[in-house]
Amino acid sequence: MTELDNSEKTLCETLITILEPGEIPLTFVYHNRSIPVRPIATALLQWGYDRDSLAHDLWKRSTDSPRKIEMLRKLLRACNASMVLPSAESGFVPRRPRTWQEVRSKFLQSDDLKASVISWTKDFYLDLLLTIMGPSQTPAASDRSTATRNQTAFKRKLFDRDGVVSLIGGVLDAYPPPPGMIHFSTASLQAAHIIPFSANSHPELRKALSIFAGRPMECLLTGSQINDPSNGLLLDVLTHQLFGSFRFGIECRNKTYRLRKLYPDRQLTEMLARYNDGEELLFGWKSHLVPKPSELLCNVHLALGHVVRESNAFPMILAILRDEEDFNAGNTNGDYWLATGASYLERKLRGLAASNYSDTDGPDEEGRLDKGNHVVTAG
Repeated sequence: MTELDNSEKTLCETLITILEPGEIPLTFVYHNRSIPVRPIATALLQWGYDRDSLAHDLWKRSTDSPRKIEMLRKLLRACNASMVLPSAESGFVPRRPRTWQEVRSKFLQSDDLKASVISWTKDFYLDLLLTIMGPSQTPAASDRSTATRNQTAFKRKLFDRDGVVSLIGGVLDAYPPPPGMIHFSTASLQAAHIIPFSANSHPELRKALSIFAGRPMECLLTGSQINDPSNGLLLDVLTHQLFGSFRFGIECRNKTYRLRKLYPDRQLTEMLARYNDGEELLFGWKSHLVPKPSELLCNVHLALGHVVRESNAFPMILAILRDEEDFNAGNTNGDYWLATGASYLERKLRGLAASNYSDTDGPDEEGRLDKGNHVVTAG
């Protein structure tokens, strides 16, 4: 750490400082894999859509008992200028000549705080990142015809809004184009969800997204709303896969949509490489009567992309999802089967435990900020 000042830091800045690399290990184990806590927690606090909401949630976890609060006060007594613990309303000021490096070491002497940081990070890793990048649940046989009709109607609305050529990639849907239609290739386009359809059946994901976004997301991601055109894009298969793995996103500011590449062109498709980072996308050119992509959902997706990139979480998440796929296909055995099965069951039980979550459990209405044009940008 190079900063040796005594400046006041906000709650979010204080937590980021505490999480800077140090000698004390912070990890949790999942699928017999050791997952590092610091890069994930730091990325959430630095790149989350509502960083204050995430910081408040972590601090609430760390101070949810009188014993935890008293221990923190005792540890910080020698270096706290104001004797007031950080909160959403007040920051933290080191007592001179103490530095932030000393403050950080004091914080991490609290086993309760370390355990809180680890459990909080694990919750967001499993409930948000792993779940949102996992496969969607296959509908039951009795529901498949309804699901197919809903998906067909969803795609038809996107055609009505944007025409038969995808705005990202310039791919024409596989039937004869209108005269004069400019396109690069022909393929069957897919109706892609900005926030995946799986959010409809994963209450733990909706709960985590509500904290991540700083506002209730329940009503936007359940029932018919999950298939609303405001949550949809027309994409070819490969571009859909890259969008779902957060290789690129869409930035929305003042009703203007721009493509944002989160990785170099060599890690994207040739079609995506044709576009410049920040190139404008003109949704709704065919019909202004069909809702355009939601600015909130686009920016939340982009913020998630920044978190995945900055935490370098993608390779480990991909490995875990492959483990679970092998487990479900019966391709594992022995101790590996037991470890994978136990972790997979844990994640499924988390979803059941979150099924009682409602918007009343999410961020308070008074505490939410109007972030309609909030965009995560490089510092």
